[in-house]
Amino acid sequence: MNEEEFKESPLLTVRVATVAGIVVIAVEGEIDVDTADEVLGAVRRAFVTAGPALIADLTQVSFFGSTGISTLITAHELADELGKKLHVVAPQRAVRRPLQVTGVVDVLALHDSVEDALSALKPVPSE
Repeated sequence: MNEEEFKESPLLTVRVATVAGIVVIAVEGEIDVDTADEVLGAVRRAFVTAGPALIADLTQVSFFGSTGISTLITAHELADELGKKLHVVAPQRAVRRPLQVTGVVDVLALHDSVEDALSALKPVPSE
């Protein structure tokens, strides 16, 4: 893993790295009104350098409410505008449950691990 960027605040840490040629944004802490802009800023910057896809790793997110949901929807819409794919890693209930309850899970590519997301991005060899 090649770590390219690291930002830390009392509530949030954002790391941007490249894993197997795919940009991965790892978010740790709380995604709320005070931190959402930081997350979206990292997503916007990453889409500039990312290839066809970006992985948002929310495994270490401890708080995720309506602002977090809005942040992911905005990131998903941005990916669509740019012709890219956004894959979200969210194995824990704190993030997954709000996405399920609101139905947002139906529009996101949701995975249990970065490895699962990377596997989903690998082209399937034709027979």
